[in-house]
Amino acid sequence: MIITRRSDYAIRILRALKDGKIHNVREICDEEEIPRAFAYKIIREMEQSELVKSERGNQGGYYLNKSLDDLTMYDVVSITEEDLAIVHCMKEPCSRDTDDIPCKVHQEMERLQEILNAELKSKKISDIIG
Repeated sequence: MIITRRSDYAIRILRALKDGKIHNVREICDEEEIPRAFAYKIIREMEQSELVKSERGNQGGYYLNKSLDDLTMYDVVSITEEDLAIVHCMKEPCSRDTDDIPCKVHQEMERLQEILNAELKSKKISDIIG
């Protein structure tokens, strides 16, 4: 897994919405310097995951559906990234890691994966966007 711009932009979108008001995509993109085409895709994913809600019409836009105190970095990254595994063998059984002969590389990658996941889960969005 590499944490991509998608996650960065998603967190920026949440920052733009932190005041609890309705904001249109143009406002969000201008404030957070996010390309509009990219923002629409990310906001749609966030809406499907119920992080944000939308309101239609002239005064419509997007607003937070969850408290930023209740959202972690892990929540956002797990929505925006396709794969949270740091290496491929974290996703499926590793043929080099058996009960008879454990793979030290695999074990180290698992340890790092656990640390990364724990850190992402421990950091609330409200802590990082102020």
